[in-house]
Amino acid sequence: MFTDLWVDKYKPKSLDEITGNKEIIDRLKVISKSRNLPNMIFSGMSGTGKTSSAMCLVKSIYGDNFMIRVIELNASDDLRKIDVVRDRIDNFVKKKCGDKIVIFDEADSMTNQVQHTLRSIMDRYYKTTRFILICNSLSNIIESILSRCLIVKFSKLKNDEIKHRLNTIIENENIEYTEKGIDAICLCSRGDMRMIINNIQAVYVGSGKVTEENVYKVVDIPHPKMVKNLIEICLKGDINKSIDMLIEMYVSGYTPIDIIETIFTICSTTDLIPEIKKIKYIKKIAECHIRIAEGLTTLNQLTGIIAELCSI
Repeated sequence: MFTDLWVDKYKPKSLDEITGNKEIIDRLKVISKSRNLPNMIFSGMSGTGKTSSAMCLVKSIYGDNFMIRVIELNASDDLRKIDVVRDRIDNFVKKKCGDKIVIFDEADSMTNQVQHTLRSIMDRYYKTTRFILICNSLSNIIESILSRCLIVKFSKLKNDEIKHRLNTIIENENIEYTEKGIDAICLCSRGDMRMIINNIQAVYVGSGKVTEENVYKVVDIPHPKMVKNLIEICLKGDINKSIDMLIEMYVSGYTPIDIIETIFTICSTTDLIPEIKKIKYIKKIAECHIRIAEGLTTLNQLTGIIAELCSI
């Protein structure tokens, strides 16, 4: 028998339980009380509470029977074809159950053609139906949809907000932990609440106690101490030693995206680097991060960025 996934067990059931983005949640509460819901777009990083906020908002408006008034579609799975959009949404919005809400998850993966079809459906049924689009980036949403929606931008969760939520889980599950272990969870998860809850469950199930050592064993990203040493050597301009350290990290099995993201996180938060140099470092690392994210996942990309950091 599988144990419960904590990410589902601790999913917010009301707007009050959403972690972070307090100003946005307060605005949604006002919308909920007025019941005057506009078409909306929720954008932001994964794990910042966009989908949970949308579902909690709908629940706060319509109560426990909200599911008969809502259809939730995942654009990356369901909405590749225009016919699917027309059929599924048309059939839903024609139901005679009063006001209705359509929630599109991953809306930025819809093609332009599908988005234009959606825009015409939004115009046709504006008297009875509202649309909430959820996306990571607004850049892939067409202008005619953007202009019809209230745009809500969710920001990355802060460590204090994350720890407040983790305290609830720790108390309920009787988890043994150390403060450094919790700090390591926050560092590894990069403000993604879903990843944070999955990681703490994996560490707890795998090791029994949430400590710094156990977190880095289970989550398997380069240890920040190792990355800090690498940055210190780059600051001294010792290119041979820094390349050797990088290769040691690479052959240990860490992926280029894990390495570059950890370097970026440490550079952003450390006091080791003078402020002017830090800006230059972050700019170069960000450029390399983009190349790796686009598919150039070779050791050459990493050695190139290390060489550039040594030369600054």
